Amino acid sequence: MGISGGRQSERINRLACCLLMAGAFSWLPASPALAQDSADGFRSPTGNIQCMFFDDDASIRCNIADKTTPLPPRRQDCELDWGNDFGLDETSRRGVLMCVGDTIVGDYPELAYGETFARGTISCVSERSGVTCINGRGAGFALSRARQRLF
Repeated sequence: MGISGGRQSERINRLACCLLMAGAFSWLPASPALAQDSADGFRSPTGNIQCMFFDDDASIRCNIADKTTPLPPRRQDCELDWGNDFGLDETSRRGVLMCVGDTIVGDYPELAYGETFARGTISCVSERSGVTCINGRGAGFALSRARQRLF
């Protein structure tokens, strides 16, 4: 039993529309977390904090999944995810709380307590108390379940 001519034509039109839409947006660049060929980052031993280093702009972004502190007030210009991602680049004067629409959560190697992850002038140390990332200027952030601090 075949599909009637009208239904088959309708399906073909839908497929053509979807293919046209996919082609129309194919020129958009991938999101920063997906644009990099390989994931260069780490996770804390508990897995609560995950960080990814971006070669293209020498920056690091960390996500903290669980925390006991309330979210800070959302920036007025942020309509995306807020309060769990922190960023820093080599020229930052202070770490930043990021407004993001993508994720860096992935399958990163563990950075054991007492070990340091370093790329360029950015280094992050994993301790039982949390993860601290700092650049050569002394700017950065410290993350733990109990406290998130920008400096």
